[in-house]
Amino acid sequence: MFRCRAMAAVAALIIVAPPVQAQEQAEPCGVVHRQTRQLLEGQRFWPLAEHRGKAFVDLKTCLVASSEVGSEPVTIGEAMERCSSLGQGGPRGEMGWQLPTMAELTSLDGEEWAGQSGLPQEFELPPETRSETAYWTVTEWPGASGSYATVIFSNRTTIVGQQAATAKAAIWCVQGTRATSIK
Repeated sequence: MFRCRAMAAVAALIIVAPPVQAQEQAEPCGVVHRQTRQLLEGQRFWPLAEHRGKAFVDLKTCLVASSEVGSEPVTIGEAMERCSSLGQGGPRGEMGWQLPTMAELTSLDGEEWAGQSGLPQEFELPPETRSETAYWTVTEWPGASGSYATVIFSNRTTIVGQQAATAKAAIWCVQGTRATSIK
């Protein structure tokens, strides 16, 4: 009987306890990045001053992506090597680049590209140019050993497909850590 009363008291405490409120994040993204110009309201993709001005942050996902896309087809091993070697060298190397996951790469597509301004016109980014070029991801294809997911930003839609590691596809590198704020 004592045990039942004690358990009832604990249950009452659990029910009565106020819910924990999630803390709101002051900024949409994390690691501080310098922007190249003033923010425009409603703009999703922002050019960054870091990385020689050749990167942008997606304020929807906080993903930092390179504005330079490697359209020359290479194997997955070569693609991983090229991304990981970006930013190396010198006392101010900006390392941390890698191939994106399938989810990261597909998240960069969206209707917002149509009204996007501010990213330099010299960059021909896949969601803007739309082609049948496949881009590597580090996501292994389920059930097919030695195969990886690729993403095509086709004229009609975004397509995820399977490529053998020995096949060739293009490269679009992202930063391994998410951005956490812009100043």
